[in-house]
Amino acid sequence: MSQPAPHRTSVLAALSAALLLASCGAPTRPDATTLPAPTVAGVPTPPEATAPARMTDLRDTAPPAPLNAQALDRSTPLILVHGLGGFGRDEALGLRYWGGLNDVQQDLRAQGYNVFTASMGPVSSNWDRAAELYAQIKGGCVDYGAAHAAEHRHARTDAAKCYPGFYPQWDAQHPVNLLGHSMGGQTARLLVKLLDDGDAANRASGGLFAGGRAGWVRSVMTVSSPNNGSPAADTLQDAVPMFKNLILAFAGSVGAVSPENFVYNFDLGQWGLSRAAGESFTTYNTRVFNSGIWNSRDQAAYDLSVDGAAALNASVGRSRTTRYFSWETNATTTGLISGWQYPTPTMNAVLQPIAYPYAWPLKPGLGNITGRSPGGAVTYSSAWWANDGIVPNTSMNAPTGQGSAAYTGQATTPGGWYRLGRVSGYDHIDITGNLSFRDVKTFYRNQAAFLASQN
Repeated sequence: MSQPAPHRTSVLAALSAALLLASCGAPTRPDATTLPAPTVAGVPTPPEATAPARMTDLRDTAPPAPLNAQALDRSTPLILVHGLGGFGRDEALGLRYWGGLNDVQQDLRAQGYNVFTASMGPVSSNWDRAAELYAQIKGGCVDYGAAHAAEHRHARTDAAKCYPGFYPQWDAQHPVNLLGHSMGGQTARLLVKLLDDGDAANRASGGLFAGGRAGWVRSVMTVSSPNNGSPAADTLQDAVPMFKNLILAFAGSVGAVSPENFVYNFDLGQWGLSRAAGESFTTYNTRVFNSGIWNSRDQAAYDLSVDGAAALNASVGRSRTTRYFSWETNATTTGLISGWQYPTPTMNAVLQPIAYPYAWPLKPGLGNITGRSPGGAVTYSSAWWANDGIVPNTSMNAPTGQGSAAYTGQATTPGGWYRLGRVSGYDHIDITGNLSFRDVKTFYRNQAAFLASQN
């Protein structure tokens, strides 16, 4: 809602006053170190009663109909596509993006699935990430396309990004499944578009941009993905600190090892931002976030914004040969008076300042976002309030206007989008097994089985 309902005005005014006093009259939205309300054990406490928080048993994330284990096609490769701030298996000092202290890839391989973990630029644009993902699966050196590289003034190739290929025989007769978390879902969808149709401006570059590869991806599954963007990335002023805090949290989660020695690469060689030998993580992190890349639209902050996602959705559309599936994650609970969405106590502290519903005169958080996106693509309503700390639940479903159906066990068809459900009590990072270090192997076993059943 853009304005409080008349019968709520006095209540919301009281809430505003309470939060204003709690924030010591701060004139701007607090940062990650300045919480907006009194805290208990570091967790912001709502100034009103809230509905009980829910917690999904991961065993309940299996498909609604029993699967015939003998009929599952475990041979079709499953490619795990990480999201914002993600990293590969040879980074992060043994921490796994997919599983944290557990190893989802190895667990799924032990179940007989043919699984690979991709590693793309953690703050790169979906275009650049899709080009890198294509090269990693098929094999060869990355090509961002001559026209694209010229438009955004970065190199067309990166000598450090040449790969033997997860699956060199990849084609329509040998398809793959893509499972993307967060931005990884957007990247996967763009890759399918380029495989199917190529790109007119870059067609002369050949390869991925020539198109004609419909059917190479059997299914795309998105988990916690901002398929309609997130207000948390609407402006660089908000997005860049969020990116930095998230990546620093990954660095800090390695425990006793100093973050200064964190093995991590932003994979921005095309921008001339490779990590120098012996360069500390803090210095490298600062150099990247102070660079000119953020003046371009060819980076994650724009693509993850609501307006950037709307532009992506308009160009990507829906493949006629690929099935689409989506999962939501949620870590908020409803204020019984205001209807605002407050972080649950289990939400990671890095995410709480983004999710918290700040009262006027502070800028709203995700939990009570109002107004319009900067480019005018969306007018925010209460439908955007429930979230997982970074992404509103309404954004995790199909792109607006493209249609979807709740999955209840029915037969699925290529070109269809099916909503698989909501995982409650898991924030945006929990579902990967990181930061909170929850064991999420059951969830990914269920999803691998489900995708293997979609022939």
